[in-house]
Amino acid sequence: MKFGRIIVICLLMLLLTGSHFVASAETFTIGINNFGMANFFARIGQAAMIEEIESLGGRALPTVTADVAERMAAIENYIAQGVDAIIIQEGDISQVEPALRDAKREGIFIASMGAGISEYADVVVESNEWVMGAMAATELVNRIDGQGNIILIYNDLGQMIRIRRKALETVLTEYPHADISDRFTYAWPDFFPDIRNKMEAVLQANPNPGDIAAVFATFDGAGVAAAAAIREAGLEDHIVIVGIDGDPQAYEEMRRPNSPFKATVAQDPDTMARTAVNMVFRILNGEQLPRRHFYIPAHLVTIEELPEEGDPIFD
Repeated sequence: MKFGRIIVICLLMLLLTGSHFVASAETFTIGINNFGMANFFARIGQAAMIEEIESLGGRALPTVTADVAERMAAIENYIAQGVDAIIIQEGDISQVEPALRDAKREGIFIASMGAGISEYADVVVESNEWVMGAMAATELVNRIDGQGNIILIYNDLGQMIRIRRKALETVLTEYPHADISDRFTYAWPDFFPDIRNKMEAVLQANPNPGDIAAVFATFDGAGVAAAAAIREAGLEDHIVIVGIDGDPQAYEEMRRPNSPFKATVAQDPDTMARTAVNMVFRILNGEQLPRRHFYIPAHLVTIEELPEEGDPIFD
């Protein structure tokens, strides 16, 4: 009997001190919506969020959508299912605000993981896109000694891509001899053949060494596709590519002999994803967060300081 009473007392203490989180976590259902799975950021982010949700006792409902209409439909479906929270990853969260407004009316919490800002997001977890864009832009202009023609590869459908583009344009205001001589948008999610074909057309119009000094790739996949076209044209020793994201495919390209891909600004999607999930669970458990916006540090990775294959980029 005495032993039984001890067990009961221990269970009561557990209920009083920590059961709110555990019991609530078992009932939390979190919708995760990815804007395609075409790059490492999406794949790592989704996998980390699912793992973290399940480790906290919750249930993850992942969806992958290819355009804004599909993303809107996915959010409305989450509302119908009565989820507790929705995490939007990548793309532009502001494009689906009508659906987010509906979710908020139903008491559903909203998080943005690398998808930008919205008035309906209870928490935003991302890299500082302005800082990353400026880091990549200054690395690029330094490598071409502040002069030459630059090709900009972008797609304004992503809030993060718009910011990175604007960061480059702002940096270039201080470099009068460097200029964006051509720019083109990429298709999504089938970006690789589209970018390669468009880059080949640009190189055909500018075939001489020195015609083009650099390529600013607003995400690393664009830089890898551009590198393929540049190598085929035999201009890998004359054009510099700088990207953003820290995609393993970019590191693979940078390890190739005479690669034109010289640097990337690496993000940490695993930490970002787990932070987003933990912030959502804290909100769902009634905790007041110290702030709404959380930045996960990124850092510059250059071809000269590239870690060995298999070594971690982030500790």
